[in-house]
Amino acid sequence: MFEFGPLLIKKDAEKRADPKIQEVNSTIFQITNNGKYKVDATFTLRSTLAPEEGGAEGKSPFIIEPSECSLSMDETLQLRIYAFPEIAQLYTDQLVVLIKDNPNPVILPI
Repeated sequence: MFEFGPLLIKKDAEKRADPKIQEVNSTIFQITNNGKYKVDATFTLRSTLAPEEGGAEGKSPFIIEPSECSLSMDETLQLRIYAFPEIAQLYTDQLVVLIKDNPNPVILPI
């Protein structure tokens, strides 16, 4: 499980390219392909799924970039996860990693 810690509320998510915003409101997950074959992966948040697919009601404060990648053997991706809470409360979500030709998703709680 990953925890951001306390964050200021009501920051503008559209300004996430600003290095000062990135420093406080985001973190990097390093995703490495240490297998023997190329990996095509898609990243999504469980909260963005439709409720019938297991998604949650309401808007998640989390944003992930990029949403997909292709990784060669021993290649590493820097997946940036942002948090922009609207109100002061505990938020939880799950990063779902869908890997092509793998029937089981990888799920990371945040």
